[in-house]
Amino acid sequence: MSGLTDLQQTLQSLKVLCDDIEYGFASIENESQIDRNKVLATFHENGRLAVIAPLNYLNSLNIENEGPYAKLTIDIHTSLELVGLTAVMATELAKNGISANVVAAFYHDHVFVQYELRKQAIDLLEALKK
Repeated sequence: MSGLTDLQQTLQSLKVLCDDIEYGFASIENESQIDRNKVLATFHENGRLAVIAPLNYLNSLNIENEGPYAKLTIDIHTSLELVGLTAVMATELAKNGISANVVAAFYHDHVFVQYELRKQAIDLLEALKK
Protein backbone atom coordinates (compact mmCIF):
# COMPACT_ATOMS: atom_id res chain seq x y z
CA MET A 1 0.00 0.00 0.00
CA SER A 2 1.55 3.26 -1.09
CA GLY A 3 0.99 6.53 0.72
CA LEU A 4 -0.17 9.91 -0.51
CA THR A 5 2.21 11.88 -2.71
CA ASP A 6 0.04 14.94 -3.41
CA LEU A 7 0.74 17.77 -0.96
CA GLN A 8 -2.66 19.52 -1.30
CA GLN A 9 -4.56 16.26 -0.86
CA THR A 10 -2.43 15.46 2.19
CA LEU A 11 -3.01 18.88 3.75
CA GLN A 12 -6.78 18.64 3.19
CA SER A 13 -6.80 15.25 4.95
CA LEU A 14 -4.48 16.28 7.77
CA LYS A 15 -5.29 14.89 11.21
CA VAL A 16 -2.89 15.24 14.12
CA LEU A 17 -2.78 12.86 17.10
CA CYS A 18 -0.86 13.28 20.35
CA ASP A 19 -0.26 10.53 22.91
CA ASP A 20 0.53 13.06 25.70
CA ILE A 21 3.68 11.19 26.73
CA GLU A 22 6.67 13.35 27.59
CA TYR A 23 9.63 12.27 25.41
CA GLY A 24 13.31 12.99 25.68
CA PHE A 25 16.14 12.87 23.15
CA ALA A 26 19.48 11.43 24.20
CA SER A 27 22.77 10.25 22.76
CA ILE A 28 24.43 7.21 24.30
CA GLU A 29 27.68 5.40 23.63
CA ASN A 30 26.61 1.90 24.52
CA GLU A 31 23.41 0.32 23.25
CA SER A 32 23.33 -1.98 26.27
CA GLN A 33 22.37 1.05 28.40
CA ILE A 34 18.79 0.78 27.15
CA ASP A 35 16.05 -1.76 26.64
CA ARG A 36 15.06 -1.40 22.98
CA ASN A 37 11.50 -2.41 23.88
CA LYS A 38 11.16 0.70 26.05
CA VAL A 39 12.34 3.29 23.53
CA LEU A 40 10.43 4.79 20.65
CA ALA A 41 13.25 5.22 18.14
CA THR A 42 16.98 5.02 17.66
CA PHE A 43 19.38 6.25 15.04
CA HIS A 44 23.10 5.63 14.66
CA GLU A 45 25.05 8.87 14.28
CA ASN A 46 28.62 9.95 14.92
CA GLY A 47 29.56 6.61 16.46
CA ARG A 48 26.80 6.91 19.06
CA LEU A 49 23.16 5.91 19.35
CA ALA A 50 20.57 8.69 19.32
CA VAL A 51 17.53 7.67 21.36
CA ILE A 52 13.99 8.98 21.58
CA ALA A 53 12.22 7.55 24.61
CA PRO A 54 9.74 8.43 27.31
CA LEU A 55 11.37 11.02 29.50
CA ASN A 56 10.66 9.11 32.71
CA TYR A 57 12.44 6.05 31.29
CA LEU A 58 15.57 8.03 30.36
CA ASN A 59 15.54 9.77 33.72
CA SER A 60 15.19 6.45 35.56
CA LEU A 61 18.45 5.35 33.91
CA ASN A 62 20.14 8.70 34.64
CA ILE A 63 20.68 9.23 30.92
CA GLU A 64 21.27 12.89 30.12
CA ASN A 65 18.58 14.08 27.71
CA GLU A 66 16.75 17.02 26.22
CA GLY A 67 13.03 17.35 26.73
CA PRO A 68 10.21 17.21 27.37
CA TYR A 69 8.81 16.93 23.87
CA ALA A 70 5.41 15.80 22.65
CA LYS A 71 5.06 13.43 19.71
CA LEU A 72 2.50 14.64 17.20
CA THR A 73 1.56 11.95 14.70
CA ILE A 74 0.32 13.01 11.29
CA ASP A 75 -2.47 10.44 11.01
CA ILE A 76 -2.47 9.93 7.28
CA HIS A 77 -0.39 7.45 5.32
CA THR A 78 2.08 9.57 3.38
CA SER A 79 4.65 8.37 0.91
CA LEU A 80 8.32 8.87 1.66
CA GLU A 81 8.34 10.62 -1.73
CA LEU A 82 5.80 13.27 -0.72
CA VAL A 83 7.43 16.65 -1.36
CA GLY A 84 6.86 19.66 0.88
CA LEU A 85 4.91 18.40 3.90
CA THR A 86 7.81 18.72 6.31
CA ALA A 87 8.60 22.21 5.00
CA VAL A 88 4.99 23.40 5.29
CA MET A 89 4.59 22.06 8.83
CA ALA A 90 7.98 23.30 10.05
CA THR A 91 7.38 26.76 8.56
CA GLU A 92 3.98 27.11 10.21
CA LEU A 93 5.33 26.02 13.58
CA ALA A 94 8.42 28.24 13.26
CA LYS A 95 6.25 31.31 12.61
CA ASN A 96 4.81 30.66 16.06
CA GLY A 97 8.06 29.90 17.92
CA ILE A 98 7.56 26.13 18.01
CA SER A 99 10.38 23.75 17.12
CA ALA A 100 9.71 20.91 14.70
CA ASN A 101 11.83 17.80 15.03
CA VAL A 102 10.41 15.55 12.32
CA VAL A 103 10.83 11.79 12.14
CA ALA A 104 9.49 10.08 9.04
CA ALA A 105 8.46 6.50 9.67
CA PHE A 106 6.96 4.11 7.12
CA TYR A 107 3.27 5.02 7.47
CA HIS A 108 3.32 8.40 9.23
CA ASP A 109 5.37 11.48 9.93
CA HIS A 110 5.90 12.36 13.57
CA VAL A 111 6.68 15.89 14.72
CA PHE A 112 8.25 16.39 18.14
CA VAL A 113 7.43 19.79 19.63
CA GLN A 114 7.99 21.44 22.99
CA TYR A 115 5.65 19.58 25.34
CA GLU A 116 4.04 22.69 26.78
CA LEU A 117 3.22 23.94 23.25
CA ARG A 118 1.66 20.69 21.97
CA LYS A 119 -1.96 21.88 21.93
CA GLN A 120 -1.06 25.08 20.08
CA ALA A 121 1.03 23.04 17.61
CA ILE A 122 -1.88 20.66 16.94
CA ASP A 123 -4.21 23.60 16.25
CA LEU A 124 -1.68 25.23 13.91
CA LEU A 125 -1.10 22.04 11.94
CA GLU A 126 -4.76 21.17 11.65
CA ALA A 127 -5.45 24.71 10.44
CA LEU A 128 -3.37 23.88 7.37
CA LYS A 129 -6.45 22.01 6.07
CA LYS A 130 -8.08 25.30 5.12
